[in-house]
Amino acid sequence: MWLTLPHKLMGYMITLKVVLITIALISTAILALSIRIVLVKDGRFPETHIGRNKEMKKKGIQCVKAMDRIEQEKMDQKNRYKNISII
Repeated sequence: MWLTLPHKLMGYMITLKVVLITIALISTAILALSIRIVLVKDGRFPETHIGRNKEMKKKGIQCVKAMDRIEQEKMDQKNRYKNISII
């Protein structure tokens, strides 16, 4: 009985095991996500911004902000001279 660890120290050991397992899992996940970047020549993450994504451009999908700006410009051109009155 005198060879067992005190309860407080046992709690620290369990906490340390959980922290080490968590660090190992996160490290494994980061390594798995970076395999393409590390192994492929000029490897990089795929472009996720809609405005610069090749696949989105092929489908004709643009950034919402850019599409809104284009539509606003069209409306401004249509409505530019509607409210003009000649005195």
